[in-house]
Amino acid sequence: MTPSDALSAADLERLARAEAPDLAESVLAFLDQPDRTSDTPLPQGALSFDALKQLLEQARADGDKAGRRKGSHEAWQRFLAQKDVPLPPRLLLADLLVSLYEKNTEPARAALITLVKEAPLKFGLWAGLKRIYKLAEARHDAEMFGALAWRFDTERGGRRRNREVSGGTLTYLQRRAWRFLRHLGAAVPELYPQFAVEVLRHYDLETTWAQCWVAHHLWAHNSKGYSASRFPIQPPNDMVKQRMYPDAWKRSPDALMRLLDTCQSDPAAKFAIQGLRKDFPEALRKVTPAWLDRLARRPLGSAHDFLVETLQGSPDFHQGKLRAAGLHEAVLALLFSPSDKARAYAIEYARGHAQDLAADRLADLVEKGESDVQKFAAAALEKHKPRDLGLPLLGRLLNSKPTAAFAAKALEQSFDRAEITHDFLRELLWGTNEQLNWAKNYVSSKYAAGEMPADFWKVALTEAKQRSSRQRIVEDTAMKALSTYKPADIGPEWLLDLVAHPRLGRQAAQWLTRADSLPGLDVERVKALVFNGKFRSTALELLGNRKLFTARQLTVPWLLALARRADPQLHEFAHRYLLANVVPADFSDSGDADAGLERLFDLALGAKQPPPVRAFAQTYLRCHHPGIGPEQPESKSYELRPRAPRKAYSAERLWPALFDERDDVRRFALTIARSELRAWGYQTRVYELADSDAKEIRNLAYDALLNAGEPGADARHTLQPDELDAGKVFALTESTKRSTREVAVELIRRHYARLGGAERLSGLMQSADREVGLFAVRLLWEKHRPLHLPEGWKPAGGGKDEREAGGTTRFSDVEALRTFLRRMMFGLPPGRAKEAREGDVQRRLSASVAKRRVVELVRDLGLEDESFARVVAPVLGEFTGSVAKGEWQSCLASLVQLRAAHPSVQLGGI
Repeated sequence: MTPSDALSAADLERLARAEAPDLAESVLAFLDQPDRTSDTPLPQGALSFDALKQLLEQARADGDKAGRRKGSHEAWQRFLAQKDVPLPPRLLLADLLVSLYEKNTEPARAALITLVKEAPLKFGLWAGLKRIYKLAEARHDAEMFGALAWRFDTERGGRRRNREVSGGTLTYLQRRAWRFLRHLGAAVPELYPQFAVEVLRHYDLETTWAQCWVAHHLWAHNSKGYSASRFPIQPPNDMVKQRMYPDAWKRSPDALMRLLDTCQSDPAAKFAIQGLRKDFPEALRKVTPAWLDRLARRPLGSAHDFLVETLQGSPDFHQGKLRAAGLHEAVLALLFSPSDKARAYAIEYARGHAQDLAADRLADLVEKGESDVQKFAAAALEKHKPRDLGLPLLGRLLNSKPTAAFAAKALEQSFDRAEITHDFLRELLWGTNEQLNWAKNYVSSKYAAGEMPADFWKVALTEAKQRSSRQRIVEDTAMKALSTYKPADIGPEWLLDLVAHPRLGRQAAQWLTRADSLPGLDVERVKALVFNGKFRSTALELLGNRKLFTARQLTVPWLLALARRADPQLHEFAHRYLLANVVPADFSDSGDADAGLERLFDLALGAKQPPPVRAFAQTYLRCHHPGIGPEQPESKSYELRPRAPRKAYSAERLWPALFDERDDVRRFALTIARSELRAWGYQTRVYELADSDAKEIRNLAYDALLNAGEPGADARHTLQPDELDAGKVFALTESTKRSTREVAVELIRRHYARLGGAERLSGLMQSADREVGLFAVRLLWEKHRPLHLPEGWKPAGGGKDEREAGGTTRFSDVEALRTFLRRMMFGLPPGRAKEAREGDVQRRLSASVAKRRVVELVRDLGLEDESFARVVAPVLGEFTGSVAKGEWQSCLASLVQLRAAHPSVQLGGI
């Protein structure tokens, strides 16, 4: 309830002035509302209403009675004395209730009686009830006194909640109510029964008698079997013998007759009956059939026993005369009596005088009656012909144990299968366990597997939600039955709807995805469900089943659009499906294979294609390449056969892709190039790849060059030795890539006879890469030094020719070698600079720097090899006379180092 909808005290006052019929209901709703708090903060030190209730709880916990009273009194005084603290609106109820009582109109009193019986005993209302109780005592208002005294007497043992009144207060009012009755009986005996009856008639079937005080005193005061705080739990058997003021009860039967006619509890009825029998037997002999009829309708065993005894004790009420007396229905009403004696009398009467009881009424007795009544009703029903009872009633009788066997037999033997309608069977499925079990057994015994139309179970399953109490059981039964049908017979569209069911969806999805045929299932609907999280997995599995849908139905554009999705589940499905199920021609609008391949290459290499699409197209083209396709893992997984011709993988398409900035494009082109390089005639262009920024592209060039002439090398992309170009190989030594320079050096070492020569080595010595220069010097010495240096030296293999195995020519003598070194060093042009490593600044070397580096290279080899030191020392000595300061200093330092390393070396020569 929103604040604007809340009831106010002013609303209740308007209802009270109008004596509205819903006044009591409105007061109850008002009490259920939370107490409103003030919008303005309370003054410092003020006592709020919640704080007041806490103080009252603390006071009640005091073990001393006087302390409890004092604490409660002071708490209320402190709260009510505050002028700046607004009172809770419900505290205004006290004046409202008293004003209603003062009106003394029938609607006002009816509203008050309702509140006395039903309202929670909260502050505000409680104050009004206490004031009304005192007024009822003073005015001898028996009706109001009786209702309030009953409430006080039963409140402590009742189940009412939200009570704010202490148990001590209720105990006091219990004692006070009895004290008033006791004094009234002593002072005005003729009024005592009237007031006592007004109290007793309110006790109901749920009364907890152990907590009552007033009622026990009324019918057991003289027993003296009570303590200061309680009576025995149950009322005594002889309630007349021990009642208070017995002479007051003997003045008139009216009070006891009213009690018997209006009481709501069995002890109260018993008290009235015992009193009437003892003091007014003649009044019982004058009861009217109408009064007896009312008594039969009361759910009180004692009243029913009294009724039966009255009927049996009077010849005017012989069973044969009851129908004429208007008591036929009254006696039949006793079939539901809590009294065994009354039910037995009613059963006897029904057998003899009510054989025309309707079958529906007998079914009610079987369903709601006690065992003796059920047995009687079941026997009566079995005398009817099953067809006269009809299917609905026999279905009801399956619920009850006394009639279940009869009903099952009647349904199975008295009706043909065609007469047991599907609607009737479904009603039983939605019924009790007994009905459900019978219906399942009937269907399984009367229908072959799959003979019952699937719609029968579909309707049962669909409408199960409307009967939530049986939903799970009916759903499981229907699903078990439907599992024996083919999905095509159930209905693919219906099953697809069921996939969204939180509990049954998985099973429905399994039925669909395992089907070989689903006629009528709209492919467009399934495609749309791909984008619904509840249906996605099922929809993808259905679309991927070639038995259900073809690639043409899915359409390549839709699959490609799916491949563009960022969701991995969607684009992975599209990739997989396109690879396994779509031929190249499907990628073109015209159905032409060449156009389709053109489209695929555009998807694989296009500048505007998203990565997921490129990944698919590249994989497709790899798998359908006639050479490498069967080797691809996807081809092995999906058992693909290449469907693209080799001519589609042209160099014009793929060679530029080797230099693309996108990694995936380069890798794809590289995979094809490894297979097609020689077929393209591009094997001699691998030198272009050696300077690529992409390592994997450079590796193709390295493999093609380094494996030249190697046994087992892949001829598709490997050069033959005679295809090596010396100029291009030596050019690689000046590459900006260190790894490329190293490969070039290795090629020169391996194929020196084909690529080398002393003059070429001089060019290498000028390299800005020290390792390349040092390699050149070493190779010069290794390949060209005279045969007699040092004495006894022989070339590898023991040969003594002036030519080595590689075919290179050695210098004839030491002087020839020195002449070559002089020419190389003195005639050295400005040096060439390699591109520095990443982050360094590139610059060309000056001639002086280049010469100094060559000096250092020959020095380093001389430090390693004494023979070379003897050859080079004179040349270095000649350079010490250079006019270039840097040159003669470098040469002089190198000679000193050589002498230190090889003391026997003469600085002037050998």
